[in-house]
This record gives sequence, C-alpha cells and structure tokens, in this order.
Amino acid sequence: MTWQLGALTVLGLVLTAGFGWYERTRPSPRLLALVATLAALAALGRIAFAPLPSVKPTTDIIFIAGFVLGGAPGFAVGATAALSSNLVFGQGPWTPWQMVAWGLVGVLGAVWARATGNRMPRLATAVVLAVCGLLFGVIMNVSHLIASDTPPTLGQLLAVQLQALPFDLAHAIGNVVFFLAFGPALARMLERYRQRLTVTWQPLPGTAATMEAPSP
Repeated sequence: MTWQLGALTVLGLVLTAGFGWYERTRPSPRLLALVATLAALAALGRIAFAPLPSVKPTTDIIFIAGFVLGGAPGFAVGATAALSSNLVFGQGPWTPWQMVAWGLVGVLGAVWARATGNRMPRLATAVVLAVCGLLFGVIMNVSHLIASDTPPTLGQLLAVQLQALPFDLAHAIGNVVFFLAFGPALARMLERYRQRLTVTWQPLPGTAATMEAPSP
C-alpha cells in the first residue's frame, strides 16, 4: 500500500501544481470560456468514438490547445477533459492518471510550439502525436500495475506493455489520422481566436501630450 499512497500523492501534487500554474496565469474570462469549450470538445470526441477502442480525437484536441494557447491552458484542457468525460465512462482510481496523462499532452503541445517556432509541420507533428498516444498508453499501463496488491516488477511491466500494445498503437495511429484530417485547420482557427484575446489598447500619437499640456 505504501507505493500506492506514494503514487496517489505524486498525482495529487502534479494536478495541484498544474491547476495552480493555470490560475497564476490569471486567464481572462474569454480564455476561461475557450478552455472550457475545448475541454468539452475533447470530452465529446472521446464519447463519440467510444465504439472504437483507443481511437479518439481527444489527444489531438488537447495537444493543439497546448500548442496554440500555452502549457498552462493546455494542461487545464487535458485534465478537465478527462474528468468530465469520466462522468459518462465512470470515475475511478484511473481518473487522476488520465487527468495527468492528458494534461501532460497539453504541456507537450506548448513545448512543440516553442521547439518549432510556433510552426506546425504536418508530418513531424503527426509523428509527435503518435508518440503522445504511446506515452499516454505507458502511463495508463503503469497505473494498472500500481493498482495491484503487490509491488510491480519489471517483467510485469513489460508483459502489460506488450498486452496493451495493440490498443496503444491504435491510439497512436488514430492520432495521426485525426491530425491530418483536421489538426492544422483547428490550430489556425484557435490562433485567430487567440490573437483576439491579446488585443492591447494604445493611445493615439499626441494624445498623452495634449492631456498633459497646462491650461492657459
């Protein structure tokens, strides 16, 4: 039980740090609404493709949210999407693992944006999304082992990874297909909306001087 409590403590700290990071950015009401909308869209994508095991647009939406909006909003989109979609699929000890895993996908989207100079090369990004699918699978496979009554061994980890490999590959391939289908278009749409969120007001030339001029 010690390793299980330790894992839950780490998960709690990661989630607290992630949401705290998001709150410290002091998101505007419009950004809050956009994050909530993207989280709902990612959750609905998971629900809509439930008949296809592991094939869902959720990871793509979260990754693109992080790419365009930044790491903190990306984490919030991922974690909230996992929590809200499990209102349909059922909450359980797997929920915080999914929240952390998808939150990490949002952060990786922001890291990829910085690495590429905010460009989104199609093939390279598709490969990164395939890796995100495999990484998500590894995290969830580890969560199943930690839920057992005995400390997991390396052999058990390898066995679980091999057993889950078809589902993880389906997740990775699905991410590539969904990205090539709608990823760049969604990124462009979010970028246009993000630019509207960052409008700054500046005084007209000569306005300040006019206001500061002494009265006759």
